[in-house]
Amino acid sequence: MAAKDSGWLENDLGDDALESDLQNKTPAPLRPEDDVDPRPFQVSYRVSIVKAIFFCFLAALPVCAGFLLAYWFPAHWIRLICSKCRPGRARYVIVTDLDGRHRVEVVQHLMLQEGGLSTPYIVHRNLRYLYTSRSDSFVLLRGYDTGINCNEIHSMIGGLSQSEFNERLHRFGLNSIDVPVKPIYIVLLQEVLHPFYVFQVFCTAIWLAEEYYYYAALIVVMSLLSVVASLLQTRRNMMMLHHLARQICQVTVCRDGQESAGVEGDNLVPGDVIVVPPTGMVMPCDAVLLVGTAIVNEASLTGESVPAAKTSLPRVMEAYLPDKHKCHTLFGGTHVIQTRRSNDSRTLAVVVRTGFMTSKGRMVRSILYPKPFNFKFYWDSVKFILALIFLAGVGFVYSLIVLNVSLYNAEGSVLRAFDVITIAVPPALPAALTVGTVYALRRLRKQQIYCISPQRVNLCGKIKLVCFDKTGTLTEDGMDMRGVMPASKGSISSIINDPYTLPACPLLHGMASCHSLTLINGTLIGDPLDLKIFSSTGWSFEEPGEDTRRIDGIAPPIVRPPKGELESDVQEIGIVKQFAFSSELQCMSVVVKVLPSQDPAQYHLYTKGAPEKVKKMCIPETVPDNFLTVLGSLTQRGMRVLAVGHRPLQKSWKGSPEDIERNSVECNLEFCGLIVMENPLRPESAPVIEMLNEADIRTLMVTGDNLLTALSVARGCGIVQPGLRTILVKAAASQPSNPTVTYHLMAEGEDHSDLLSSMEQQVSFLHPHQDNHVGHSTVMSDFCLVVEGKSFATIRAHCPSVLPKLLVKGAVFARMSPDQKAQLVTDLQDLGYGTSMCGDGANDCGALKAAHAGISLSEAEASVASPFTSKVPNVSCVPKLIMEGRAALTTSFSVFKYMALYSITQFVTASVLYSLESNLGDAQYLYIDVFLIIPFAFVMGLTKPYPKLVRRRPLGTLAGMNVLFPFVVHIGLIIAFQMGGLLILKGRPWFKPIVADPNEDNILSSENTAVVQVSLFQYIGLAVALSTGPPYRRPVYTNPLFTLSLVCLLPFNIYLCLAPAHWFSWLWEQLEFVPHPYLAFRVAILEFAFVYLATTYLLETFVFPSRRLHTLLKFLRCKRHPSNRYKHILASIGPSWPPITRVAGAKASP
Repeated sequence: MAAKDSGWLENDLGDDALESDLQNKTPAPLRPEDDVDPRPFQVSYRVSIVKAIFFCFLAALPVCAGFLLAYWFPAHWIRLICSKCRPGRARYVIVTDLDGRHRVEVVQHLMLQEGGLSTPYIVHRNLRYLYTSRSDSFVLLRGYDTGINCNEIHSMIGGLSQSEFNERLHRFGLNSIDVPVKPIYIVLLQEVLHPFYVFQVFCTAIWLAEEYYYYAALIVVMSLLSVVASLLQTRRNMMMLHHLARQICQVTVCRDGQESAGVEGDNLVPGDVIVVPPTGMVMPCDAVLLVGTAIVNEASLTGESVPAAKTSLPRVMEAYLPDKHKCHTLFGGTHVIQTRRSNDSRTLAVVVRTGFMTSKGRMVRSILYPKPFNFKFYWDSVKFILALIFLAGVGFVYSLIVLNVSLYNAEGSVLRAFDVITIAVPPALPAALTVGTVYALRRLRKQQIYCISPQRVNLCGKIKLVCFDKTGTLTEDGMDMRGVMPASKGSISSIINDPYTLPACPLLHGMASCHSLTLINGTLIGDPLDLKIFSSTGWSFEEPGEDTRRIDGIAPPIVRPPKGELESDVQEIGIVKQFAFSSELQCMSVVVKVLPSQDPAQYHLYTKGAPEKVKKMCIPETVPDNFLTVLGSLTQRGMRVLAVGHRPLQKSWKGSPEDIERNSVECNLEFCGLIVMENPLRPESAPVIEMLNEADIRTLMVTGDNLLTALSVARGCGIVQPGLRTILVKAAASQPSNPTVTYHLMAEGEDHSDLLSSMEQQVSFLHPHQDNHVGHSTVMSDFCLVVEGKSFATIRAHCPSVLPKLLVKGAVFARMSPDQKAQLVTDLQDLGYGTSMCGDGANDCGALKAAHAGISLSEAEASVASPFTSKVPNVSCVPKLIMEGRAALTTSFSVFKYMALYSITQFVTASVLYSLESNLGDAQYLYIDVFLIIPFAFVMGLTKPYPKLVRRRPLGTLAGMNVLFPFVVHIGLIIAFQMGGLLILKGRPWFKPIVADPNEDNILSSENTAVVQVSLFQYIGLAVALSTGPPYRRPVYTNPLFTLSLVCLLPFNIYLCLAPAHWFSWLWEQLEFVPHPYLAFRVAILEFAFVYLATTYLLETFVFPSRRLHTLLKFLRCKRHPSNRYKHILASIGPSWPPITRVAGAKASP
């Protein structure tokens, strides 16, 4: 039987007990990686009959437009037809997400106990929230991922009873991640009711009423094709996600003290104990290991191709958290390759999370509900469209006034006025805006860069800072063994290049046994670092089998010396207990049994990890005197250094070695020596960093490695440039109210090993608001800061005045935990940096997801660890992505401006013709919209990015003067040249004004032909002028389809302008043109049009991009200071900051 739950669950309690439990247990604080709020802001409503009848009647009046608004804005509709009430009586709940969005959820009820009262609940973002009367709100129903400690989880090893299972199945529901595939008619209805298509229907109705049959028919056909294409794509995506999320498997479950085989994975609940078979399985839930160990492939979640070792959860009085105890947790969707058993027992795990609360469920939810980004361009686009709608309203009123009621009846006047609305707001605008991103994604795929969040492509164009992980990103994935340096007689000896030549000693035994390797199908699998170290010893590894010698009833993995070279006192070593590598502890340990052994109770502990951490675990007398000097010398040369510690253990635990507590044995070690490895820089790293530096894109390193090693690599690749002063920032706080920050100048080529010693040995604590100043101050001209994770955490928590300066001047952040990496990225974004993070997808997952453009170097085609995944495992993908982002963003701006100016051009043409009692013809609309606009708008994005990054980033907002001023100038030119063409016509002696017929559209007229012909060249001129090339895109002539469109359409429009009436007379009839009788006039119109082409091209190419104009516009809008916070902080740093606390000067040891 399971022990009484102490967390969010009460396994045999009803609704009242659940309310008490939820009330007494405060929800765990939201962690950075969480995407749910345990108790979101919520407002409850119940239907008001009177309000519902009244507002439904009003909504049905204007052609049911009110119901459309209710569909588009459900939260506002609920507020209109319902009244607020207590959550317990609610029918609907409006929930506010973490991103500020409002969602309407329907209240449902479930029966937790037979004969008991039903409990209201809602399902929000596929998670269940139960109502509790004491808190009077809906609270997230969680599993064992909060509010329970490790010892309590171990007490559940007996499994659940059948009654407990039934109750929990009612409460939690099935363990399924079900993404239903909507029926085609539902998807079709949702697609058709999109505002874009509703506006298309409105426009088509207006065009049909005005007898624009050809144009309306073509738009209907194009819309249907678009709907069908979107429907098929949506359906395909839903099917793919459904198959990705759905997992059918059978497991063996322990219930009522018995094993039940063949239980469907859907029927698991939190608290169930499952048997993980030796041959492995795909995990249907999140479960924590209670007995045994496992090797797991977590590539589907982290993108890390190296299998991870999982060990059983320790028995400690410590709160269990899946992310903190991930080395003991089997996450849903991951593949358990194999398990190891102990004492002939089964490998057991207890279910902690099911359904959409699992890691796989969180991944699926991130796809279903992507995190919104407040990118200025998107919001400015919405504002701009609203401005066009306002312009359409003005045009509507103007048209009603201008159209003479005496000539046109009221119906005709209203139709023409509505026609202005369809002109001012181009229906194809939303579709055209996506072309740049679509083409960029296609080009990225060809370069083996994949994206699961297309909206972030444009964000890549604003990247100002790139964070790089070190190992496997800037440096090679593998390590080269340089040798070992044993500790002997109080000092560290010289390096031994071949570890297998070591005599029998604890250092050799630690290298052979302290790892998490496993043998799968005859191949050693595990961390590349462990593989390199183990292979250098020459020892062999053997998985436990039927004939394996047992130690305390355990059949452990065995490591043996090379055959023929068996040591007299050691024939084999059995690894009876592993303490997995911890990012927090920065080390791993194993408990082993050396065989043969004279003392059955004699065991050994070996620890391997960061030298500074292992040193703290060792007895001080065993640490060599030259430890810091040797370590500093090695790390400054870029070496990866690990230390090994050893401790003999006398059996003092009860039962199996599995019960050993890590904290009780990882202490009082004897220092054995150092393992020296070289992690060579990738050949692509230095050129990429140089390219980014030249483009004024800041680069910094964020790593878990040693600071001096990281600094050496940073200098080698160019993150820390030659001649740049490097200052180490150290912080400590004996009390939160009295932290200390000190600054140490680190000259290149000098020994800084003493800086690795503890802060307490170097500084005294000063006032928190004063810069610590011990020694002398140096005036700093240009410098960068380096810091370790511990100091970063102290500064972040206690020194708010120092943190911004550290963020803007930091170059190397070493010994950073995964959470600290994510915090650093978030802090940089808060300062206004467009931030990218490039890492291997394992320990960098949090930072990759937090960054605007996270890039995971993974062999997977698409990794959920980050928005972007590069199958090419080096940093060359970073400039490629930034180039594509800049090109896509520039294309989005160009297409938006082109579509907006096209609508304004047509709006001006229609307004001018309305004032002359004329109008555009059906064929003229058709030719302009389909044969002129669509080809240019949809091929602009095919221009490839410029192959060089420049210092200046593209614009990111449509609301700035740099965009609005050119836009206004273009509008002025459009109006001036159309009116100019009309004035040229009216100045001819043969000109006869139009005689308006109130029963006709009066399209066939000289005025119509002159104005429309000028406007045709304006569309072409705008397309060419706005298709700017360098510095963000290649020259426009490198775009074959754009060039082809230009080569075809420009001569054709010249022909329309110059050709006499008897040439292809049917063409004039179709386009409803009146050919001008005199060639001189036709040439004059063509010359006038070419003056417009030249003017717009020169303005867009030379005038509008000029720095002088930008400076003038800044002056006119009184912008004296930068808008980004990081620029203010950089400007505030004076020449005397930072005050140098200490200058290192001793030469490094050879």
